[in-house]
Amino acid sequence: MKTQKLILGLLAITLFFTSCSKEDDTIEEIEVSSQFPMKSLIESGHMSVNYQKINSPSTFEIGYEFKSFKNGKITALGIRVPNNKTYRVTLWNNDTEEILVTKNIVSSSGLLSFEDIAPIEISSGTAYFVAVNTNDYYQFTNSGNNLFPAQSGDILITGYGSNFGTSQTLPTTFSETSYLGMVDVAFVADN
Repeated sequence: MKTQKLILGLLAITLFFTSCSKEDDTIEEIEVSSQFPMKSLIESGHMSVNYQKINSPSTFEIGYEFKSFKNGKITALGIRVPNNKTYRVTLWNNDTEEILVTKNIVSSSGLLSFEDIAPIEISSGTAYFVAVNTNDYYQFTNSGNNLFPAQSGDILITGYGSNFGTSQTLPTTFSETSYLGMVDVAFVADN
């Protein structure tokens, strides 16, 4: 009888720890997935590189305006430029023209380079703008077709904008058929 109670007790303890382990596994399987809207558009073939410029005599504040379909957070800023330097990246609330964050990002010549930021809350339907200040850039096109507006996951990229110069000024000149840059955000939608 004692042996049966001991076996039942050990079995109960084993089941308890096994069920706890399964619950922990379930929690670990839930991952927060980031969306990279411009990276995704380029990788999907929506646009392709037309040419690149390194050390242009002209410097631009260049990037894109976007809105999200869901509330969420911007958790990182990124760039892809054809040179190894440090570049200033800015995220604005486009509706209020308020700078939400500025981050200097070191480029890895032609590779996508992201830097984490303290999460910035993003509201669905509000317009935001992300830009990089650079004289090194790629030009993307789609055979003369309009590039924007374009949807990428939970993000709608509404347009590409630029300003001439090194000042940290929200871009006001827009194009629908080409995109200079490449600047991006990591967006995590709220569940």
